[in-house]
Amino acid sequence: MSQNKIISCLSTSIAILALSQPCTLAQTLFVETFAPTQINQLSIPQKLIIPPIAQTEISAAGSAISDSVKNQQDLLTPPSFHAVITRELPKLWQMRVPIEQVGFLYATYELRAENGRNNAVSNENASSSTVQVVIEPLPIIEISRDRNTNTALVQGGMRLRMDLSTAQLAGGYSGEMTVTVNRR
Repeated sequence: MSQNKIISCLSTSIAILALSQPCTLAQTLFVETFAPTQINQLSIPQKLIIPPIAQTEISAAGSAISDSVKNQQDLLTPPSFHAVITRELPKLWQMRVPIEQVGFLYATYELRAENGRNNAVSNENASSSTVQVVIEPLPIIEISRDRNTNTALVQGGMRLRMDLSTAQLAGGYSGEMTVTVNRR
């Protein structure tokens, strides 16, 4: 890696670590989703809050972070960081469907940054700084049945893999998520 890229990665990582606020650690994973009452009514939170990235998730050393070096060569060794952070959101949405449709459902997810970029989130203060996100749908599961209405309540979610190596600025990132549930 070139020296500029190392400095850029290091400064971004330090900024992310230095600007993380302890009070944000108390945020919930997402706003409560209420069970839908109508058939094919999709229930999804209007605002999804993903917990902030912790220092231990970024550091390749885990929670054992050292503030000292053993020799002069250690000063020249670039720090090791995890560039990809994963978040799993298994209970993102719910839907009531006819029982016979349960095995034929699939969900698609689309994430768009404020600057229009697909599969990314953008910095809330500077939309030109984006983080690339890979979305992996999780299996749709049946959580209950109502024999009186011949319907089932199903839920689904996704796994997000965020590539921090593309972030240029520290801070909050956001985007707009679209969830679509279809039948095969």
